Amino acid sequence: MSLRSRRKHFLRRLRAPFETGLVRLGMALVPRIPRRGILALARFLGTCATLAPHLRHLALANLDLAFGDTLTPAEKRRIHRQSLQHFALVLLDLFWFARNSRDRIARHVRLAPSLQRAVDFTGPLVGVTGHFGNWELVGRTFGMTPRGILSVAKPLKNPAVDRLLRRARQDTGQRIVERDGALKHLIRCLRSNGLVGLLLDQNTKPEEGGVFVPWFGTPATISPAAARLAAATGADIAFAHFLPDARGDYLGEASGWLTAAEIATMTPDAIDRRIAHFYETAIRRRPECWLWAYKRWRWIPPDTPPTTPFPYYAKPLHPQP
Repeated sequence: MSLRSRRKHFLRRLRAPFETGLVRLGMALVPRIPRRGILALARFLGTCATLAPHLRHLALANLDLAFGDTLTPAEKRRIHRQSLQHFALVLLDLFWFARNSRDRIARHVRLAPSLQRAVDFTGPLVGVTGHFGNWELVGRTFGMTPRGILSVAKPLKNPAVDRLLRRARQDTGQRIVERDGALKHLIRCLRSNGLVGLLLDQNTKPEEGGVFVPWFGTPATISPAAARLAAATGADIAFAHFLPDARGDYLGEASGWLTAAEIATMTPDAIDRRIAHFYETAIRRRPECWLWAYKRWRWIPPDTPPTTPFPYYAKPLHPQP
């Protein structure tokens, strides 16, 4: 282990008890705050986060790439602020919905007909979501349905925090498997006409199977898991998200759907591109509900024309020596 790795490991062990204590405190206090207080706290925390220069620089670079001159600088700053406020709300709601979960979900979440279709669907279904809207509520809400949902999650580096949050996420019936070795569980679930949930708008390394797709016109990687699972099991694919209103209530929608019959006529690359299009269409409609302070365009694929725009943080996938 290198000196740098040893230092990171030491610092992680040093802060782990504080992280665990903070999460325990949040789980004890946040659920007791009235709904209006949660919304006000999310706005306050998100506004404070805009003071971080690196987050602002990152988010505005992404917004410039995605929207160019179609938005003014003031509009982009507003989206950045609202995006951080929304992210704060998602984190607070992870704790807030952990108390009286089923009652609170029933009171504050409603399903559009498009998402009710997914609930009523009896065949195998791959549910795709992302860091758009409240992604935590997708699994918790579908956990309350008769067939439930099987989701994939990467374990956190702090095992104690991972156990606490996993218990909260599974309190309505959602089942969670670790990413490593998840494939066999997912296939078994789908072959039993089950529902699996995947979070795909993350940077999946190409050496781990990630594929490049157009993302707001510029290549970014996604996991091909949804396309491969659906093609192998005859499942449909639904893109779902839960978007908040001004009162802090959520509307669940499935704004994109690919049937098994459509998937059977498509190449894996075409399926991946269609899924990416689902994301982009939804994000353009409510850009403040996506996490812009994330290095979404991390790698520049080989043979990319030099005129292709990328944010400042993007690096060639295989740098020249």
